[in-house]
Amino acid sequence: MTGAMFMAHCLQQEGVTKVFGQCGHTNYALIDACHKLGIEYVSFRHEQQAAHAADAYFRVTHKLAVLNVHLSPGLTNALTGVASAAGDGTPMVVITGNTPSYHHAREPHQGMRLHADASQGDIYRPICKRVWRIDDAKFLADVMPRALNLAQTGRSGAVLLDVPMDVFSQHIDAPAQEMSSRRPAYGRPGGSPDGIADAVQLLQSAKAPAIFAGNGAMLSEASTELKALAELLAMPVATTLMGKGVFAEDHPLACGMTGIWGTRIANETMHAADVIVAIGTAFGEADCSSWRPEHTFAIPPTRLIQIDIDPQEIGKIYPVEVGIVGDAKTVLRQLIDALRGWSPNANDVQRRLKALDRQRAGWNAEIAATKRDSGTPIHPARLLDEIPAAAPRDAIYVTDVGWNKNGAGQQLYSYLPQTFITSGALATMGFAPAAAIGAKIGAPDRTVICLVGDGGFLSVCGALTTAVELGVPVVWVIFNNYCFSTIRTVGTTYFSNAYGTEFRTPDGEPYNPDFPMLARALGVDSARVESPDALPAALKTALTANKPYLLEVVTRGDVPMPRTGYWDIADFLAHGND
Repeated sequence: MTGAMFMAHCLQQEGVTKVFGQCGHTNYALIDACHKLGIEYVSFRHEQQAAHAADAYFRVTHKLAVLNVHLSPGLTNALTGVASAAGDGTPMVVITGNTPSYHHAREPHQGMRLHADASQGDIYRPICKRVWRIDDAKFLADVMPRALNLAQTGRSGAVLLDVPMDVFSQHIDAPAQEMSSRRPAYGRPGGSPDGIADAVQLLQSAKAPAIFAGNGAMLSEASTELKALAELLAMPVATTLMGKGVFAEDHPLACGMTGIWGTRIANETMHAADVIVAIGTAFGEADCSSWRPEHTFAIPPTRLIQIDIDPQEIGKIYPVEVGIVGDAKTVLRQLIDALRGWSPNANDVQRRLKALDRQRAGWNAEIAATKRDSGTPIHPARLLDEIPAAAPRDAIYVTDVGWNKNGAGQQLYSYLPQTFITSGALATMGFAPAAAIGAKIGAPDRTVICLVGDGGFLSVCGALTTAVELGVPVVWVIFNNYCFSTIRTVGTTYFSNAYGTEFRTPDGEPYNPDFPMLARALGVDSARVESPDALPAALKTALTANKPYLLEVVTRGDVPMPRTGYWDIADFLAHGND
C-alpha cells in the first residue's frame, strides 16, 4: 500500500473517524486515502479555523484531534491554532505535505528553505512535543505509532509529521498494526504510597483545606473522584478557567474560577486555605493574579499538595509540601481510599459551609446590578445572564476573548465536564467561531453556543461556510460593541486614548458590517438585538432553529470586566507615556 494509505489505516486503527484541515496538492493523497477508508475530512476555508475545530472536537469527545494541511502557507496558517491547542494540552497529530523530496536541494514551488532545505517543520518545534520529517515511506511503520502515542500520553500535546508529497505515493510493505499494541498494558499511573500517606496526614491536620482543579483534572476525566474527595472532607473547590465544569458550579462546595477575573469567593477561599490540593494545574498567571501573594494564593504559608502527570510541573511555581506525580483520576482514587473511615471535625465543616454561603451571597449581590441592567446598549453582564436562562443545562459554551470569555468564566455556571471550551494558554482571538463547529461535530446531540466579540468574529467569519456545508447547527452570539473593548479599556484607563481600538468610519461614526446580512450571504439565518427586553425571545428563536444561526447583540464597549484578582500589567501601564 502507499504511504498515504498506510497512514490512513493507522489512523483508522486508532479509532479516528474525522480529520480536520484544508486541501492542497501536497496533502491530497492522504485526504483521498482517508475518504476510501470512510474517515471524514472536515474541510475549512482556512487552516487556523480547522485547527481550532479539531481542538474543540477533542475537548468535547476526548478523541484524538487530527489535522491535515498543505505545505508552507497551509502550515503557517495553522500555526496559531496548533499552538493554542498544544498550550491547552490537546493531543493533536498534525500531518502536513511538503515539496517532493527529490526537489529539496533546489527551489521547489512553495518551498520553505531560507536557512535549510525543506525546513518548514522547524517553526513547529517550540509548540510540539516532537517534529518528524518522513523522507521515506519505510520509516512510517516506526514513526506512526510513536507519534500517536506521544501525542496522547504523559502531558498530552501536539506532534507534527512533515511528509514530502512523493512519500505519500511511495509503497510500503509493512501492515498497519493495531496501535494500542505499542502502549503499556497497565492503567493510568498512580502516586507513590509515601506521597499518598503524606498527603493524607496533611489533610487530616488541616483546618481550612481546599481544592484547586485545573485542566489536568478535566483531561483525566476525574470529575467523579474530585466530587467524592471534596464531599468526603467538605473541601471548597475552585478551578482554573480551563477547569470550569470539572466540578459542578452549583454544588454547595463550589467557588467558581480563580484569578484576575475570577469570582471573589474563589480568590478569597484559596487565599484563606491552610492546605490546598492542586490537581492538574500549571498555576498560570491569569489563574493566580500574577502570583501576587496578597490576592489569590499565599503559598507559603498555605501548604500545597500538588498532583500532576508531568513531574516538571511539581513545584514549578509554588513550593510544595507534598508533590505527587501521577494521573489525576488515579491519585484521587488513592486519596479517597486512604481517607475512608475518617471524617473532619463537624464544627470545622459547619464553619466552612457557613463561610461559603456568606461569601456566595456577597458575590451574587456584588454582580446583581450589572446582570439585571436594563440600559442600552446592552450591558454584557445582562447578556451573559440571559443566555443560560434560555439554554439547556448541558449546553456547551465555546468562548472567544474579552467579556465573552472572562465574563462568561466569571458569571456563567458550568455544571458538567467538557462544557466550557476556550483558548486558555494563548487566549487566541478568533478561536471560538470554528471551535464551536468542531464542538458540535463532536457532540451533535448537545446545544453548542459560541460567544464571540465583533473583532474576533470578523477575523474568522469564513468558518460559517463549513457549518452551512455540513449542516452543523451552531448558534453564534456576537457581542457587538464596535471596538476591541478590552484594549479600549486599557487605552482609556491608562493613556486617556482609544486610538486603534474602535471601529469607525472616516467621519467618526461607529462601523461594523451588517452582521445579519453578512450571515445571510453566507447562508446562515440571523437576527439583531438592541434591547435587553428582546433577548429572551431572540435567544429562544436562535436555540430552537436547529440550523446554523447568528445572533448579533449590540453591547456596551465602555464597561471593563470586573477584576477581583490582580494583573501586574497595571504596574507599568499606570505610568502611561509620561
